[in-house]
Amino acid sequence: MFAEIQENAEDYKKFYEQFSKNMKLGIHEDQGSRMKVAELLRFSTSKSGEDLISLKEYIARMKEDQKSIFYITGESKASVAASPFMEGMKKRGLEVLYLTDPIDEYMVQ
Repeated sequence: MFAEIQENAEDYKKFYEQFSKNMKLGIHEDQGSRMKVAELLRFSTSKSGEDLISLKEYIARMKEDQKSIFYITGESKASVAASPFMEGMKKRGLEVLYLTDPIDEYMVQ
């Protein structure tokens, strides 16, 4: 069912807006399905503009020598984008995931 919904970007956007918090909670609570659910998540990044991207897309766009996924947590996209941490990341040309939903910090643990 998820694969079908993902085929239509507009439908998936509506679905994700409604259920993203539940999916993020599932990452933490359902050990057996963690990887499957992670494929469904979408994030704003320092290079995605208004679009949300998957972890798979983020990894595909990583620099060759980049070994880590970089993320920053905060109250809003504007506040994390203005963070001093982001200055160094931009200079190095690295993409950073913006985690602005309160459940995001819980999820990444």
